[in-house]
Amino acid sequence: MSDYKKTKKGKGKKSNNIVPLKKDLQVISNDNPVDAKQAEIDRLNDHVKEAFKNLAEFTDGCKLNNSEMWYNILYFAKQRAIHTIPFADFKINDENSSLEVTENYVKFYNEHYPELFVNKEKNRQLH
Repeated sequence: MSDYKKTKKGKGKKSNNIVPLKKDLQVISNDNPVDAKQAEIDRLNDHVKEAFKNLAEFTDGCKLNNSEMWYNILYFAKQRAIHTIPFADFKINDENSSLEVTENYVKFYNEHYPELFVNKEKNRQLH
């Protein structure tokens, strides 16, 4: 064997030929994927709440009425969603979110304004 091969093999160092794309890359290990998902959901909710707070401030200064502005906002949100996710997911999300928002609205008014919801089921016996 030549001296060159002996010295090359004899080196104890192993070189890493992988070039990192990001120099400051940090590896984050999440032991519990449910906690990681919930953390991302919370982060998304905070971001969306801030965005809609800014939208509400913007709509207060517009000359259109509120229903037209919120219709346009919902239209563009739904249009973006239907082009981004599969139609089956969009349909399920659209129906479930509408139901959930309506249920929360009714629950809020039942708790805070019970006089608006009069029980119409009365005893209808004639005698």
